[in-house]
Amino acid sequence: MARTKTPEPDRAALEIAHRLLATGLSFDQAMNHRIWKTVIKTRARRHMQQRDKFDLKKLQANDND
Repeated sequence: MARTKTPEPDRAALEIAHRLLATGLSFDQAMNHRIWKTVIKTRARRHMQQRDKFDLKKLQANDND
């Protein structure tokens, strides 16, 4: 079974993940650090999945599946 490649998070998702983690490092410093970069990317992927689930148009139309 082939494993699908997880999408790379965009910059907005990375910055939101950095803010949610509340590190003492600036965004650029955290992204230059190997471990923080991995943690931020992992959290950003989770944020992207949650962002995809939210559909404003569907909520406005009151279309509940």
